[in-house]
Amino acid sequence: MPFVDQRTAWRAMLGTKIGFLEKVAARSVCRGRSRLALGWAALGRRHVSSEIQQKDEQAGESTTATDTGIIHKTEQETLLYFDNVYPRATSLWSPAQWYNLLLTNQSREAVREKIRNFASPPDNPIHGLELRSSIPVKRDGGVFATFLVPPQYSKAQVNTLIQQNTLKESSKSFLSYFTRAAVFPVKGSPWIEDLRRLPNTTILVKFQGPALTEEEIYSLFRRYGTISDIYPPTGSDNTARVKYRSFRGAICAKNCVSGIEIHNTVLHIQYERIAQGHLISNFFVNHTRIAIPVMIALLSIIAVLIFEPIREFSIEQKITHRYSISWDNHWLKQIRKLTSSTVSQFRNYWGSEDTSQSQKHLWEERIEKVNDLKMWLEENNNTFVVIRGPRGSGKHELVMQHTLHNRDNVLYLDCDKFIKSRTDAKFLRNAASQLGYFPIFPWFNSVTNVIDLMVQGLTGQKSGLSETKEAQFRNMLTTAMMSIRHIALRGYRTTLKSGDETITVKEEDYLQQHPEEKPVIVIDRFSGKSEINGFIYKELSDWAAMLIQMNIAHVIFLTETVAPNQLLSESLPTQVFKTLILSDASKENAKKYVLAQLHDLHSPSTMIVADPEDENDPRKPLVDEKVTQEIDDVLDPLGGRMLDLQAFVRRVKSGEQPKEALDKMVEQSSEQITQIFLSDKVDSVKSAQAWELIELLSEHSNVLFEQIVFRPLFKAAPEIAITELENNGLITVSRERGVLKEIQPAKPLFRAAFQYLVHDSDLSTILKTRYLLKVVGFETGRIKKWEEELRPLGKSGDPKLFKSRLAYLSKKIEASSAAIDECEEQIKELSQKRS
Repeated sequence: MPFVDQRTAWRAMLGTKIGFLEKVAARSVCRGRSRLALGWAALGRRHVSSEIQQKDEQAGESTTATDTGIIHKTEQETLLYFDNVYPRATSLWSPAQWYNLLLTNQSREAVREKIRNFASPPDNPIHGLELRSSIPVKRDGGVFATFLVPPQYSKAQVNTLIQQNTLKESSKSFLSYFTRAAVFPVKGSPWIEDLRRLPNTTILVKFQGPALTEEEIYSLFRRYGTISDIYPPTGSDNTARVKYRSFRGAICAKNCVSGIEIHNTVLHIQYERIAQGHLISNFFVNHTRIAIPVMIALLSIIAVLIFEPIREFSIEQKITHRYSISWDNHWLKQIRKLTSSTVSQFRNYWGSEDTSQSQKHLWEERIEKVNDLKMWLEENNNTFVVIRGPRGSGKHELVMQHTLHNRDNVLYLDCDKFIKSRTDAKFLRNAASQLGYFPIFPWFNSVTNVIDLMVQGLTGQKSGLSETKEAQFRNMLTTAMMSIRHIALRGYRTTLKSGDETITVKEEDYLQQHPEEKPVIVIDRFSGKSEINGFIYKELSDWAAMLIQMNIAHVIFLTETVAPNQLLSESLPTQVFKTLILSDASKENAKKYVLAQLHDLHSPSTMIVADPEDENDPRKPLVDEKVTQEIDDVLDPLGGRMLDLQAFVRRVKSGEQPKEALDKMVEQSSEQITQIFLSDKVDSVKSAQAWELIELLSEHSNVLFEQIVFRPLFKAAPEIAITELENNGLITVSRERGVLKEIQPAKPLFRAAFQYLVHDSDLSTILKTRYLLKVVGFETGRIKKWEEELRPLGKSGDPKLFKSRLAYLSKKIEASSAAIDECEEQIKELSQKRS
């Protein structure tokens, strides 16, 4: 059949249906006024019972559409629905909803004026048209308007004119495609509700009576918009679904047709509920093994996108202090540089010295080392710089105060802050504070551990969400590496102009030509081993090696021994390190330092303003030679250890005499030694080993390692014992080609403390008795071990087979017994002296 004939047949069929409907309506009219009244009464009962309306009127309550949801109109009025008057809300968090509440004028007069302009514009007015009421439906973006029909027009004519005017007026805007309004006559009895039933492109048509056919549904609903599909009722559910292509069609159909009666069937229309929100919960419940890893991946991506840039900026701020409110601020440093020359001239004019001059004597012999370190930083060494010296030798001051004080790109890391963290959360907080890593959530690790256990119980496998503190610390270092790279390449440009030519510059070439742009990473107290959190040394070593290999930073390690060299060599095996070795200052420089520090005292008895031996010093000594000689005497036991010199100066400045200050420092050091190395809490063998060295070093400034090797207490493992005492801070050991050579006190003041412990009669008696008792216990233990070996040998049938072994063991037992007798004799003598 040709297409035209099909269309004709379709129209004929529709005409037949429409004619049938008209006949049914005419037949209903002929049945009389009473039947019509009953029909309207039934229609009213479908929504709000007339009894409810009567009760409201009797109680004096409002019966407006806003309160009851029902619009009342007379026969002389027409009810129309204006769509797209303002943006509709298609979700609870739709921007249009907030636009309606905050940005549009939603007053009653503004809405009424807008409806009047649509219905009866000035250029084509409908004379006598009166707007009786306007009820906005903000959720749907429309308005119900009731107009009084002028006498010269019928309802159909007024509705047609209003539709034409509205279409014309709303199309004048250049955004008419989006803002064009539409108006439709309301055929049913609309229910004005403000429930949380958001608009949807699909509407549910519930039939109160026999269901309509698809053709009837299409004919009724097509005028409001393009229909994508119609789903007729199935089974016992007397509900059809009509799916529109747009929200506008569904909204207009719902508001204009709901409550209409056809073939004694009333149509109730609602939006289909949006069930998409349950998809996520269903996915997590039904697919746990897939959903949780996906959620973790999404959370990780969000964390990286949001927090990583903040953390990188925070680390850069920690290194450069560009925006900090402190004297380390980049801009304040520039101001200080500009004014430093003026301040220096002012001080010189009044005869004052810069505060740094008071320490110049102590650093005179280290100026060459400072210059060497500065030169290494100005060059591209591409290797570690290792500064080694005993504790208190001034490594930190040499690097931070005399070498890097003018640089604004220094990151200082103290390994002790990492080591002393007892809990994982404390460790992460300390690590973040050292690196400037912010924000950090240490509590999150505990939460993820619980989640990991729950997921493992549900799925049988771990989620992988929780991380160890080692992994988190490694992530911090990785972020810090990116920040350091940004700082090093802050002034980098890919191209440079040289005359008329444009030169392309690589990052490696830029860093090679500008080593001053590379940040300096100072890692202090790097020992290499620790019982708690010892992994940080390996992590820091590998991280520093990566910085060197990428050529984006200078790295300086401050150590006390040569032990960390092995670890550093493993991280950077192909490079030879730059090494500086610091020792104590000479007696002459130590004396100059003390005199310079004490020159500002105002007490005549202790005031020292010049070095008496320095003929070039213009200042006049205000102290007699006796006090000067006293200070000269106390400097011998103090030596040149910087921390001890500073402590001595503080004591003298507080009012103590030089000899008194030295005595108290010696007593304090001896108390420290007894508590750490000689108390009963320490292992008996280690305590006895410490006392033997204390006695030897109290008589000699140094002891050869050869003299210690064959002593009974050290004979089993001499190197391990000596190295352990060195790491604990009792002694220091010099090495020759990796072999232990000379043993000395850890600092000069310790020798005076050793002499104090040995020569004090009461104290030495107690300590010597403890030592002898520990030696007795040590020898007794050895004898028991040898006796256990002798028992099975004695039970053998022929003792001659083990004659040599028996002789060896008997000599050992005899020697140990003699040692025990000797110790007991000495204990007896000590007890007699004490009594």
